[in-house]
Amino acid sequence: MYIPHANRMDDRDVLVPFMQQHDFATIISNGPDGIPAVSYGPVMSNLRDDVLWVEFHLARANGHTALLSAGVITTLSFHGPHAFVHPGWYAAEHAVPTWNYAVVHATGTPEVIETLHDSLAMVNALTHFYDASHPAYTEEGVAGMLRGIVCYRMRVTTLEGKYKLSQNRSIADRVGVRQQLEQSPRERERDLAGMMRTSEPAVE
Repeated sequence: MYIPHANRMDDRDVLVPFMQQHDFATIISNGPDGIPAVSYGPVMSNLRDDVLWVEFHLARANGHTALLSAGVITTLSFHGPHAFVHPGWYAAEHAVPTWNYAVVHATGTPEVIETLHDSLAMVNALTHFYDASHPAYTEEGVAGMLRGIVCYRMRVTTLEGKYKLSQNRSIADRVGVRQQLEQSPRERERDLAGMMRTSEPAVE
């Protein structure tokens, strides 16, 4: 991923919560023919013993599983809020429009979660995260369903964040963009404004 210095985010304490919040990821693996396989799904991201792991599953009928199960290097892309930036929002003149956004890439080599027991644990953890009141599934109850999916865990070996939040602009320009986004009727644009406010340097 191309990341200008001003937009690079390396702080894992920032990136992991971002992945957990924006957890419907794009899963990308290169095929032997040079054509990437691309899938989508909810991803659980957790630190264990200071190692970042992601867990996800795909339908067994999805041809992407052949690459994942073969241990092809895979990137998961987590997409955050984004918005068009109008040049009229800048204090500076003669500006051009652009797009602000935030994205995180997590790369590693996936491993198949082999047993029904461990696959069930992952499915229950995922279900409980979104619906804490749902009773836990049992192997007897969902064995057929579990055989229809393939579950994976992946140790993240490369973690990259790109936060394009007008950091290359003056403080006046950055504040102008952020204030406009704060007034947007779109939630994602207001969320982006919140990220911009957090990244703004203190003005003395």
